Amino acid sequence: MKRRRFLSLMLSALLLTAIFVPAGGAAQAASSEIFVYVDGEKLTFDQPPIARNGRVLVPFRAIFEKLGAVVEWYPEQQGVAAQRGDTLVVMQLGKNVLAKQVGSGQAQYFELDVAPIALNGRTLVPVRAVSESLDCNVQWDGANNRVVITSGGQPAAADENRVYKDITYKEVRSRAVFDGDILYFSFGGQTTLYRYDGVSVTSFNAAVYPAEIIPYGGKVYYHGSSSNQAVYCIDPATGARSVVFNQDGQMEIAQMMLYRDYLVVSGEDTNSVYAVDLNTGSSRQLYHNDGLSNYINMTAADGKIYLSDYSYSNAAWSHSIIEADPATGVSRTLYDHVGSDLFCAADGSGIYFDGDGAYYFHNASTGTRQSVSESSYNAAQNDFRQSNAYTWTADWQYGHSQTKVVRVNRSTDLQEVLYQGSYQCRCLANNDSKVVFIESESGFTAGSSSWGATSIYIMDSNGNNVKEVFNNGTGTSGGSSTGGGSTVGSEPCAVCGGDGMVTCPYCRGTGQGQSISIMGIETPQSCTYCGGTGQRLCSGCGGSGVKN
Repeated sequence: MKRRRFLSLMLSALLLTAIFVPAGGAAQAASSEIFVYVDGEKLTFDQPPIARNGRVLVPFRAIFEKLGAVVEWYPEQQGVAAQRGDTLVVMQLGKNVLAKQVGSGQAQYFELDVAPIALNGRTLVPVRAVSESLDCNVQWDGANNRVVITSGGQPAAADENRVYKDITYKEVRSRAVFDGDILYFSFGGQTTLYRYDGVSVTSFNAAVYPAEIIPYGGKVYYHGSSSNQAVYCIDPATGARSVVFNQDGQMEIAQMMLYRDYLVVSGEDTNSVYAVDLNTGSSRQLYHNDGLSNYINMTAADGKIYLSDYSYSNAAWSHSIIEADPATGVSRTLYDHVGSDLFCAADGSGIYFDGDGAYYFHNASTGTRQSVSESSYNAAQNDFRQSNAYTWTADWQYGHSQTKVVRVNRSTDLQEVLYQGSYQCRCLANNDSKVVFIESESGFTAGSSSWGATSIYIMDSNGNNVKEVFNNGTGTSGGSSTGGGSTVGSEPCAVCGGDGMVTCPYCRGTGQGQSISIMGIETPQSCTYCGGTGQRLCSGCGGSGVKN
């Protein structure tokens, strides 16, 4: 009761005018859209900010609550009050005075260039004066028409493999990748590969859970998530699935990489690296090391494959860089006792690596090494990430934070929320114009086989035109979306028995068609119905292997 009386007295005292405090910085014309960021995050308002007399006004509740204050509206006095910690701020509609009290100290009164106003059912207050009254730093970015408010320390720089401002940039339980405008995706623990062409979803029986998906030449290559010993290929045109690499069960695949016409495959249990020629289907071993513990990096430049391995001896880790030629299989050790970093130059001319506190560039064509500065090294690493990491574009890095899909400006570290869901979200992939993410009612607990109500969404890179591509659960997705996708059941298809493929009825599985005569010589031909594979996509399930 005493508090309300005190606030009432303060609201009455706002009729007084005391110290003039310039709001500083000039906003652009009221017709231009104005953006407001707090600690790097872009705010959204039901009533957009406006510019008046060179000052920016924003809805008081949205800005105060984002700054961590508790707000209250006093209709009798047409006043607003906000309290954060022991700081109390009070303003009144139409009065160009702000009252501030810290703890039990004497109230102070500050003159405002622009008084709070009512607009479309919202009370708008000058953003600079409000923010600075709560000891925040305020800057006006005229080039981009935005107000930047910092309430605490500046965040650390972003990194694609780490958590930045509670934003995660990698997802391990589902996969998605763009091939031009075509999207391929999979769900953790499920042996189905999906293809979305912008209109409909097609499913293929993948035999294993596709942990890494690499589109190339109109086909899709992948290997499984665990204990996997083969690389598979699916031809979306026919639905045919084949094995393109398999060391007779003697190699567990750790990772793979596409470079030119080669699929480079590394293994854990055999400490080997192979190159698969996608034109001929042949493979050759590039490197083997019995003392190798694991491959931590693979990259390529100027027709060569570069590997970073490490082994443990004499109570210390030893890192080496290996160069291998995928065309000949010849390999050599370039450098020993180096750091773990290894990445190629954006123009493909060579590789960068670190060691003993120094930074180096290896020219792939000349075979020479030169020292580079730390700033040059970091710039080259950013260029590499932009061209190779799926979360990066020239201006943005995409990620997720709990129920939000976000992007962070790479130059300013300012954050924008692109999608606010009801359940946990994970950003899966993006290109320059589209972003793909997943939302699941049951969350993404590691090792969980239950997906609950789970949806794959696609939207444009600015967070507009959200569309549900596919729903993999039994319930309803938490976020709002338009469009719709297919739902796959769990019962095996009765036609193909869950394989997704059936024997071609025209060639009876031989893959051979009717021979033709060329200059009097009978020449064998492949079956025109199955393309010589001997199999056709099951018409009963469309290749999914499950009952429709």
